[in-house]
Amino acid sequence: MFRIFLDIVEKLSVGVANLALTLMMLIVTGSVIGRTALNYPIPDDLLLVGLLMVVVIAFPLAHIQRVNGHIAVTIISDLLPFRWRQLQIIIGNILFGLFLGVMGFVIFSKVPRELAQDLYYDGQLEIRTWPMKTMFAIGIGLFVLQICISIYRDFRAMMLGFDQTDQDSDRD
Repeated sequence: MFRIFLDIVEKLSVGVANLALTLMMLIVTGSVIGRTALNYPIPDDLLLVGLLMVVVIAFPLAHIQRVNGHIAVTIISDLLPFRWRQLQIIIGNILFGLFLGVMGFVIFSKVPRELAQDLYYDGQLEIRTWPMKTMFAIGIGLFVLQICISIYRDFRAMMLGFDQTDQDSDRD
């Protein structure tokens, strides 16, 4: 049941990232057309695109982790025995999860203060700072949760001496 819920949340987060990418495209296109045809670009277009990039990058991370879609160079590690490869993957996941998890926590811990002080980015639109920081923290939180699941799965495979990914996906 938890896995089904997490799959739905991951698909939703990928959909939100796709929507953000579409909005980025529309903002850039609208700004170019506005600048060329009307001599008036969309205000704060670069800021908006930069903020939407946070969603485009952070939200799909959990899905990419689940499908093992990260770029990996395995020329040397493929020569290692299975258990050593799994240990290497586990250590890498722990380090990456700690790095991004701490970064997400630190950024999200600033949100209450920014809400209380009503902070915003300089520009014509006065865009608030907290929404994208919250979105980043949500994306990173989902990613860290998926890393924990991956670490558990990889540790179990290491202890058993073989990967049971195909059998696990039949049960989900």
